[in-house]
Amino acid sequence: MPNTFAAIDVGSNEVSMKIFEVSKKYGIKELDHVRHTIELGSDTYTNGKISHALVNELCQVLQSFTKKMREYQVEDYTACATSALREAVNNLHIIDQIKLTSKLKVSILSNSEQRFLLYKAVALKEQRFNQIIEHGTAIVDVGAGSIQISLFNKGSLITTQNIKLGSLRIREILSTMENQTTNFNNLLEEYITNDLQTFKDFFLSDINLRNIIAVGDNLNDLLRFKKHLEKTEDQKFHSESKESLDRSGFYSLYAKLLSRNSGQISNCLQMSKEQAYLLVPTAMIYYKMFEETKATTMWIPGVTLTDGLVVDYAQKKQKVNPTHDFTLDILNAARNIARRYHCNQSHIKNVEYIALTLFDSLTKLHGLNSRDRLLLQIAVILHNCGEYINLNAGAMNSYHIILSTEIIGLSHTERELIAYLVRFNIGSYPKYEDINNNFDKDTYIKISKLSAIFRIANSMDKSHKQKFSNISVNYRDGQLTIIGTTLEDTTLERGLFEKKAEFFEEVYGIRPQLKQRRS
Repeated sequence: MPNTFAAIDVGSNEVSMKIFEVSKKYGIKELDHVRHTIELGSDTYTNGKISHALVNELCQVLQSFTKKMREYQVEDYTACATSALREAVNNLHIIDQIKLTSKLKVSILSNSEQRFLLYKAVALKEQRFNQIIEHGTAIVDVGAGSIQISLFNKGSLITTQNIKLGSLRIREILSTMENQTTNFNNLLEEYITNDLQTFKDFFLSDINLRNIIAVGDNLNDLLRFKKHLEKTEDQKFHSESKESLDRSGFYSLYAKLLSRNSGQISNCLQMSKEQAYLLVPTAMIYYKMFEETKATTMWIPGVTLTDGLVVDYAQKKQKVNPTHDFTLDILNAARNIARRYHCNQSHIKNVEYIALTLFDSLTKLHGLNSRDRLLLQIAVILHNCGEYINLNAGAMNSYHIILSTEIIGLSHTERELIAYLVRFNIGSYPKYEDINNNFDKDTYIKISKLSAIFRIANSMDKSHKQKFSNISVNYRDGQLTIIGTTLEDTTLERGLFEKKAEFFEEVYGIRPQLKQRRS
């Protein structure tokens, strides 16, 4: 049976809703799309909070969305907000007012969650996605508040970085200077160039970038502008397909856009002047990406955050099967952070193997899920990165690095959980009262369970010599035995194992035993 699903995006420049029919047989089919321009980001980026007038307007819009949902007999929905609400100091009050007036529960996405959802939509829609990312590729997601650049090469995610260069944010920052210059576009370009040049210096020196995959708030409007020129001026743009442009084709489109003011763009695309006003900074960011790289092709799949929300829903309901391994991308992002801080890769690999073997063997004992397994795995990968800064405060430094480094696909709460796992991998484990401002009791118990496994695994490679191999776990009649093959002296590992076993027993009620297999 198909499900009717609504995806709602409370964005920085508009609020939009798409209604879909989702089924295993036919996949995802869009039924309706409604949009309302409301510049929430203009308030946030200028004043740090959203005014009462805009909050009231937002609530009215969402009330009308709920009526539309009833018309379509929507069964499930996801409503999310992005940077405008995320950065507004009064966001909790706004979320509460939305719930009271429209009965909608709106979640505020972290930046990494938001970009990951868009990335999922791109991978599902673009059939050649896996083929495209075999070569140097940047997914450039230009939002109203910031841009996210995710680099791929040889099929793997290399890095993902967020830069606060969103189209609306740029306009708000530079708006007071517009009357002080005769060429505002030059001012825009100067402002954008600095941060993109820094990104190029840090991340593009070793990558031959061939493709740009363009996604974001205004890309569909850019495509509409392209179609308008093709129809009214018989303009031809060089491209491989309807959803792509080569470098010269984009340059021609960009030049046509710059030759028009926001009023002219508004008239030809039948859109508000506020929306037209944001099209130039959006296109300029992509122009500078072409300028700073050797990219030859821009792909424009035409997806929005609402498409990402329905893809995520369909995957969880097992209505669609992704051809791309998104979990591997999250892990690759973590591994690249570890390499950046020169972590001992052999040690990480060994502790990761032991920790995951323990986790998989003790599922009935801990009751945790596959997502928790992923968080444990990332904690192991990143646990030594702080030693790059100071060997005497490695765990605490790792904690701060993880909290301040976005990992695509993880929420802020998940990143915080990983940071605590790493921080308390050594030393005494805190009481709940000491960290209850950060986590509820269930999350505290989850961290305790993962930490107990992590501590045991790490103790078994304290020498960083990978002495144990062929790990097996035997849990029977209330006895837990961990057996590893080695011919080496394991006095250090055994001593530390016994110390870590005390906490494991405290958490699970069972004291593990370490045995040595000599064959």
